[in-house]
Amino acid sequence: MLQSIKVDLLTYLRDKLSNGFIMLESEMQHQQTKKIAYTNKEKYEALVEKNPLLKTLQEKLGLDPEF
Repeated sequence: MLQSIKVDLLTYLRDKLSNGFIMLESEMQHQQTKKIAYTNKEKYEALVEKNPLLKTLQEKLGLDPEF
C-alpha cells in the first residue's frame, strides 16, 4: 500500500517542509495470528500445552476432558 503513495507522499513532504533531502524508507512486519480455542476440547488442549501436568492430573482423577 505504501508503495502506491510513496512518490506522492515524498513530494508532499519535501514541498511542505522545504527540504529536498528527505528520504522515505518503509519496513513491513508480519505478525502471527493466534488460534483461539472455542470448544472445551480445544481449551483443554491449550491448557495442557501450557502445563503438561494437567494431563497427569486428569488421568489420575479419571476425568473426561470431553465433557
